[in-house]
Amino acid sequence: MTDTNIYIDRSRPIPVLKLNRPEKRNALNLEMWESLISILDEVSKDSSIPVLVISGEGSSFCSGADISEMEKVFSDNKIAKKIANITYEAQKKLYEFNKPTIAMIRGSCVGGGCGIALCCDFRYGDHSIKMGITPGKIGLVYSLSDSRRLVQAVGLSKARDILYTGRLMGSEECINMGMVDKVFSRDELEKKVFTYVDNISATSQFSLKSNKKILNMISNGHHDDNAETREMFIKAFSEDDFKEGVDAFLNGRKPNFL
Repeated sequence: MTDTNIYIDRSRPIPVLKLNRPEKRNALNLEMWESLISILDEVSKDSSIPVLVISGEGSSFCSGADISEMEKVFSDNKIAKKIANITYEAQKKLYEFNKPTIAMIRGSCVGGGCGIALCCDFRYGDHSIKMGITPGKIGLVYSLSDSRRLVQAVGLSKARDILYTGRLMGSEECINMGMVDKVFSRDELEKKVFTYVDNISATSQFSLKSNKKILNMISNGHHDDNAETREMFIKAFSEDDFKEGVDAFLNGRKPNFL
């Protein structure tokens, strides 16, 4: 445990990025968004973390923005612009992160918390989750990039329902909507997440990073190969991972990707 509001918990075999304001249900302030950017830069270069798991300390994932901080924007429009820019940059960096990402969700996952979860490749929760996107409750607008990720997860009609009502959804509706990929019991959640992390970690990191980049390009509107993606495909044949993978296959053993 640490006093830092967001940090990498290295006390376990698989490090976890922790949102750490349990007394505020991990509500996000500007400092946390700024720290998220720097932590993602750090983890992107850390070969000991093949998959980034994000969770919240205590009983909640994240209850959204720290509304008490929002009062400052009433008197200074520059603060509103700063909040908009920092949150956009942090979520873009998470969405485009060069490693697989998993949101491990318990309890409240609302507003900016949902934004973070939707930036992750996978969202796993337990039966305590309550998810919602609530800008309409306080007279704000959900950004286009955030809305696009929501639409990609649940479809346009359900995205309208979620945004227009601002209501909170329980685990059963979340799984039916597509807001989460899987729901487990409270006792099973961590075990299931970390087992899946082990499965991902056993594959080629070169392949993971390349495949994630291509999938993100598709979700951003690309529909055909370009010079960059063709080069990624061709380059793979000369990589050590390909040589190791083929040798392992031919000799009936598991590959050992470094």
